[in-house]
Amino acid sequence: MTVAVTFSIQGNLAGVESWTEFAQDCERDGFDTLLLPDHPGACAAPFVSLAAAAAVTRRIRLGTNVINGGLWEPLPLAVEAATLDLLSAGRVDLGVGAGHNPFEWSMQGADRPAPAARIARMIELTELTRRLLAGETVSAAGEHFTLREALLDTPRPLQQRIPLRVGGNNPQLLRYAAAHADIIDFTGLGRTLADGRDHETRWGRTQIDQQVDLVRQAADAAGHAPEFEVLVQHLEVTDDAEAAADTLAAEVTGATGQDLLNAPYVLIGTLADLRTEILDHQKRWGFGRFVVRGAHRAEAARLLATLRG
Repeated sequence: MTVAVTFSIQGNLAGVESWTEFAQDCERDGFDTLLLPDHPGACAAPFVSLAAAAAVTRRIRLGTNVINGGLWEPLPLAVEAATLDLLSAGRVDLGVGAGHNPFEWSMQGADRPAPAARIARMIELTELTRRLLAGETVSAAGEHFTLREALLDTPRPLQQRIPLRVGGNNPQLLRYAAAHADIIDFTGLGRTLADGRDHETRWGRTQIDQQVDLVRQAADAAGHAPEFEVLVQHLEVTDDAEAAADTLAAEVTGATGQDLLNAPYVLIGTLADLRTEILDHQKRWGFGRFVVRGAHRAEAARLLATLRG
């Protein structure tokens, strides 16, 4: 019996011999969306990479997961999204986040703002960008942006409304996503660690319950019904799940091996066990969408085939 979930791939040019072949392989294997992160200085430019993928694919959707909302302006972001939507014949999702890695600011001579300020900027950026994509003439004088009769005349996106994906972990961000996003990408990542790149995890079942309950309540209050998506940090097909989880837990801050086996952010086990686990995640938390790192594409393709029966 087919399991009604989707799997998407978060890729990067690094680690693949041919980006265009990688995109074609993702489409061939039945992945729903090819997603690119946005970490200036640490990964390829997302919209350029996705435009190259658009030229060699026909079905798979293309999106950002997620742009750093602290480093973009509304009009340039709207132009990028609209251009990609036009080039891809209307296959774009726009994914936004507040930004979390300090080096993305420090390399440009700035200090990373506090979480509340980053989220406020992301929200303002998102709302203005969506208005521009909708064809409005926008004048605004907000806390972070000023626009004077800004209009995205050309290019115009093909989709009447480009779907919005919001990714993150902060309660304020999740409340906004619950009321406005089409897809909420749960990352399970907490505060940034001292190295400026890694994060503590929030992968205990009680922690996930609390996050999902917060989002459900906010979505119900807004009369909105976003899809729930989870960013899978590690996928491993193995007959010895406990040993693999214990090995991985030694590299993870804030999670035990048992946490890893219970959490949707890590999928470890046989294909049959993972099928059962995904059904459990869907039933308990409503996770109907899973995003897997590009390094695990082959294993994810095998799992996707299993889920489709």
